[in-house]
This record gives sequence, C-alpha cells and structure tokens, in this order.
Amino acid sequence: MSRMGQADFVRDTVERARASVPAGEVLRADHGVSLGVRAPSPGAFRRPRVLRSERRALGSWLLMPFGWLLRIFTATWNPVERLVEAFTEREKNKPGKPFHGGWNSMAGHLARGLVPRTKNPANPATVVMQVTDRRLHIVYVSRVRALSGQPGPVEAGWATDIRNVTWIRDRSDVVGGDHEIGFVDGSWCTVHFWGQGWSRMSDAFPLRLGHLDRIPNER
Repeated sequence: MSRMGQADFVRDTVERARASVPAGEVLRADHGVSLGVRAPSPGAFRRPRVLRSERRALGSWLLMPFGWLLRIFTATWNPVERLVEAFTEREKNKPGKPFHGGWNSMAGHLARGLVPRTKNPANPATVVMQVTDRRLHIVYVSRVRALSGQPGPVEAGWATDIRNVTWIRDRSDVVGGDHEIGFVDGSWCTVHFWGQGWSRMSDAFPLRLGHLDRIPNER
C-alpha cells in the first residue's frame, strides 16, 4: 500500500470507528493501534472473538479445515500453554520488559483486546483506540465488505474508565509510534500507534512521560 493509500485507509477506518463513541462522551483522540511488537502476545484462548456478524471471505472458507485442526490442537494443548505462561510470567515482569502485569490486569486486558479473533484470520480486524472524556475504548473495524459492497461491521470492544489510566510513555526511542500505557493497578503495556499523526495521541492522556522518565509507582 502506498503512503497516500495508507493515509486514506487510516482516515477511513478511524472515521468509521467514531460511530461507536457512546452518546454523551466527548472524543479527545483516536488512532489505529496494535500490540507492540516486543510485547508478549496472549494465547488464542485469551483473545476475544469479535465481529461475529462479519461475512466470511472466500480465503477463510478455503482455510476453514485448517482452522478446525488448529482449534482441536489448541484445545488439546491449552493446559500446557497455560503452564508455560505461568512459568514465564516472572520473565515478562522484569524491569525493562515491554509488558508488566498478568493477563487479568488492566494492561493484560488491553493487550488481549488488541489481538482479536475473527472469522477471517487472513484479513483480521483493524483496531482503533479512542480516548474520550470518560473512558479509554478499543473499537474493531471489519476489513471485509458485505455482499452488497458496503463496509463490514464496526464493534466496540474492551473499555475502562479514563480514571484508571494513569500515564503514557513515549517509546519512539525504540520504535516510532510505540507507547507504554500505565494503569492504576500498577500494570502497563506497550502499544503501537501506526500511520501518520500518532504523536498527538499522548496529548489526550492524563500524564505524559518521556522515554527517560521513570515509570511512576511501578509495583
């Protein structure tokens, strides 16, 4: 995708997501977002299934038998996956790592929400982060068009009261667009704001930190 094409795609996606802003809330900032590359990815059983009304693309129909096999394999090995995650939890929480807190922490719920499962794994949903005067939202925008040619569905995902978000730290010293977002429970997660204009996202958060600043009250 060309630079201009990507800019148009980002703008269209973000605008479609704005329809999900709850009535009475004032949108402060929004942008396309993904889980930071260096952050640990949650296992499949922890990732939310979204956009259930989305039509299945042809490629997904062809891959469906492999999906069944994958689900069987995942179901068989979930206990092992859980054991491995528990064993490596200490490693994830060491200072300097791009994630702090368990999967059930606020940062963990954010991380899980950024890697959703859909009917079309080959063409996954685009995720948009919205900051309003009341909450931090995650919104899913389908990339698959309906049979009529109209854009696919938009669905609100994980959200938390904005008062639970305590700080954001710019980590463009590592990767341009990377930011760590911290919560009142002491957890934090690295996200990546992709496309142009990401530098304005941090202005909507309560406390902005530079990459040399210490994380406040890390537990």
